[in-house]
Amino acid sequence: MRMICDQVIDHVRKNTPAPENLSDLVAWFEDKGWDEILSGWGSEHVALKLDYLASFKFDDKEMIACEGLDEPLTDDLRLDYARRLISDAFEQSDGYDCPSVHAVEIKKPNGDSAVLGWLVEIHGQGGPVAEFQGAFPDKEKFHRLLASWGLLLDTEEENLTDEAILKLWSKPSKPARSIVVSVKWGNEQYECPMAERTWKRIVQGKQVRRVEPYQYEGKRFKSEWSFNTPNVGYLLVTYDDGGVGFEGRLEEALIWNDDQKTNWVIELKKYASK
Repeated sequence: MRMICDQVIDHVRKNTPAPENLSDLVAWFEDKGWDEILSGWGSEHVALKLDYLASFKFDDKEMIACEGLDEPLTDDLRLDYARRLISDAFEQSDGYDCPSVHAVEIKKPNGDSAVLGWLVEIHGQGGPVAEFQGAFPDKEKFHRLLASWGLLLDTEEENLTDEAILKLWSKPSKPARSIVVSVKWGNEQYECPMAERTWKRIVQGKQVRRVEPYQYEGKRFKSEWSFNTPNVGYLLVTYDDGGVGFEGRLEEALIWNDDQKTNWVIELKKYASK
């Protein structure tokens, strides 16, 4: 692993090609080096998926229903409501809406260093799941990348401007989750959206767990989607009370890629070799 670490450091410091076996280093940290990822659990940040929260909650109709308002809405009321939602999300974080942020420093003998960045989400009964975000020259650049993706660090809550909140309210910035996998249980169709980088891991046979909220009879619940479980190409979906919503092969699921309907076989051909 030492050689891969050195190559990663040269890549972020000297712009040399990224090592082809970077995934081996990531896999090592997510297995034998797990404690190193979590070593900053109490001192590192958590990050709120602000764009995701906004897409569900920063809405006049949603606010009126939740607050029971019968007065005209003003920007001051919207801002007060939004800031309470953000504060509550940080305080009540279950590890999914607010994953923890972890930066692992790697060093060369000459002192050159780089940072490997992870988000760690809590996926229900599956426990903590690390999502590798990339290699960076320092922790600050890692944090700036997360901010560009619509995540709000806990330390930046007070710096969030009114203008930024109102921009999200009027035109919610939907997360860049271009892949949607959908299955049916009961009489309803349920969806699991994700970023393309996550989908690539699934298509390449990696086990991935996702926790997605859903509405049922006006109430909000959570479903857990376990891809490539128990075997490659399989999907297991469970919901809050431990019930199984779907269990079968991904060929049975509906799949959209950038709003284009596709299927598991096509996606395998598209991504498996990348």
